[in-house]
Amino acid sequence: MTYLEVSYRYAGPLSPAQVKALGELASHYGILRIRVDEANRVASIQFDASRLKETEVVHWVRRAAIPLTEKVEVSRSPA
Repeated sequence: MTYLEVSYRYAGPLSPAQVKALGELASHYGILRIRVDEANRVASIQFDASRLKETEVVHWVRRAAIPLTEKVEVSRSPA
């Protein structure tokens, strides 16, 4: 298994129905965890890259009516 995490900015505040849809999406095959940063409007999705491609993850998140707008590059501090 290869775990990856991608982060995407989303438009507007999420409705209760959208938050519920994200919670249900976390049980989708290959999607491990979803974190939402409401202050910055960023959704971070951890997934198993041996089961899903990033494009498939984005497809499922958008299908849950989450309006993803752009990918956010996460900067890591040097070790």
